[in-house]
Amino acid sequence: MVELVDRTVIGAAWKVKNLEDHDRRLERAARWIDELSREHETAALVIYEAALMKSGRPVKEVRETVRRFGDKWQDEEEPLTIPRVSGIMNVDGDDWFFGDDTLRVMTGQLLGQFQHRVAQYNYVDEREVLKRWANSHDTRLFIRRRIYETEPVVGVISGFGLPLVQYLRVAAGANTLVPSENMAWALESLGFGSSADEYETLGRAESLALHLDLPAPIVGEMLEDIARDGLTDFPEPPELATEDEGEETASDEALKPAPGDREARRSAREDPRKGDEPTRVQDPQPRDAPGVAEEAGGKKDPASPETGRGEAPGEVRDGDEG
Repeated sequence: MVELVDRTVIGAAWKVKNLEDHDRRLERAARWIDELSREHETAALVIYEAALMKSGRPVKEVRETVRRFGDKWQDEEEPLTIPRVSGIMNVDGDDWFFGDDTLRVMTGQLLGQFQHRVAQYNYVDEREVLKRWANSHDTRLFIRRRIYETEPVVGVISGFGLPLVQYLRVAAGANTLVPSENMAWALESLGFGSSADEYETLGRAESLALHLDLPAPIVGEMLEDIARDGLTDFPEPPELATEDEGEETASDEALKPAPGDREARRSAREDPRKGDEPTRVQDPQPRDAPGVAEEAGGKKDPASPETGRGEAPGEVRDGDEG
């Protein structure tokens, strides 16, 4: 199964690398991710943006709302730390949440979780704490085992599902991506087959990024781009099995006996005087093989149930006691 999966990933990576406009797509995805990273410098606003994505509104509209919030409350003398943003949102109503009080509550919960997380570190910047969480082994492990709901930071917040967790991780600077229907469609077009769920889509896309030797967020954006374009006509990779089959055939030929050897073996099988007794080449160790005693100059006694008695490990022989 692992070998078959590897072949699928290798084939998909070959198709992506050999697209006629591969360089253009790669450059566009890299530019897009770079722009996002510059917008995600303030930890509190990154958390706020991830919570607003729960609204289902377009990404562009969500980010515009976050920008307006930052522009209004930015103060050179008082930065937008997590505690300050949380305090503002507690008194400023639902206008910053598209009029949805549940989004305001969720944002407050998220900010509170990370405020507690920051307090666990001494003199570490909030943005760095957020990035460490996003890239940590524990966070990845909870998601890989499909139990993100028990992850102690954001998993415990009701309604904050896997795509939102992944959105927050990507925005925080993690080397991962956000599973989506578009991404699943692109992966299926590349030969992966239909995806069972978001976890499988995530695993396939991250594996593809690994084989492409590219950051996962960039590969994620390239897959989204492929889906938006409805691209299904990919270059076909060379048959991966051809070389292996050729080597296997060559090995089989090398193992076959030469014509002369085959004739000698056939004669041996047909000669009634041969093949009845085991040869010394088959087992040079046994002392009861026909002819062994004669070669040693002795006479072979018939075997009996008593042969070897007293010589078993741990057994005491007569005369040895005391």
